[in-house]
Amino acid sequence: WYQRRVRGKQCERLSDELATLHASALIASPEQVLVIHRPTCDAQFSQTLQHRLGEEKRPLLLTMGEQGAAQVVFKGPEEMVDRLGKELMKRLDGKGGGKNGRFQGKFSDVGKVAGAVEWLKSEI
Repeated sequence: WYQRRVRGKQCERLSDELATLHASALIASPEQVLVIHRPTCDAQFSQTLQHRLGEEKRPLLLTMGEQGAAQVVFKGPEEMVDRLGKELMKRLDGKGGGKNGRFQGKFSDVGKVAGAVEWLKSEI
């Protein structure tokens, strides 16, 4: 059990490190919408990434998962998220909700992400 616990802590540290690296790359990106997809991702990675982005004003679209079981987090200025969140979920054929500048939900067809990203960029 001790080995599992040590490995679990190592995995947590690596996930934190990876989220920090991704956040740094997103901050340095010239893109108007920060987009990242992780086929395997847990809540800790998502929370760490969002925390590391801090007060970033550009919207973030984080998709996680694989075909059949994916999640999305859309975060940004409250007015923008309120205006675009529901339509984003329609374009992903998903369900979700949000408030205070954060919209999250579930969808199943990761093939629709690229189209949703293009639509989102055109709306900003």
